[in-house]
Amino acid sequence: MSVQFNKVELTAVAAKTDQFPQTSLAEVVLVGRSNVGKSTLLNALCRKKNLARTSQTPGKTQLVFFFTVDDSFYLVDLPGYGFAQTSKKKEEKFSRITDQYFSQERKRAAVLLLLDIRRGFADLDWQIADFLDFHHIPWQIVLTKADKLSRSRQNDARFKIITELQERREILGEESFHYDSPIMVKANQPNDAGVAELRSFILSLV
Repeated sequence: MSVQFNKVELTAVAAKTDQFPQTSLAEVVLVGRSNVGKSTLLNALCRKKNLARTSQTPGKTQLVFFFTVDDSFYLVDLPGYGFAQTSKKKEEKFSRITDQYFSQERKRAAVLLLLDIRRGFADLDWQIADFLDFHHIPWQIVLTKADKLSRSRQNDARFKIITELQERREILGEESFHYDSPIMVKANQPNDAGVAELRSFILSLV
């Protein structure tokens, strides 16, 4: 069956590991800091306005969402990481459910690591990149919120991130599992070329 993102369904919402679907389907995983724009990107990617709900409170959603695409593979939306509210202070952290998801053996085609193009890499982004490389999981940088910058600033920010990835490749060599060219998206814009490029990239994996 041809995969065209025609049929996208939310098939599982997991708060703990025994709620993860047991499947042989490939999984393409979305990760990123809180409010990086994962929900907006998912909606644009799947051509549905309300497929994924956006939250205005960073770190509020601590669930894993599994979406089937044309009954052929899963898009997995992990909780945003970053500042989480505790009783007395805010602290930077990954959610427990994210750690538990990655601790399982699953058929991961790739991880899409979302970065706000205005901010680039933060410490937690590099930490998850290190984790993915250590476990030999391919990962692709997706630059979000490009519509917030002028074209010249988009190019400058993208070049800086490409340079950082090249430096990482030079240091780690074959132990680095990232794709070299970030995909820049403007998910709020109809028929964005970057979203179409990302859609094609995902289909090339599955």
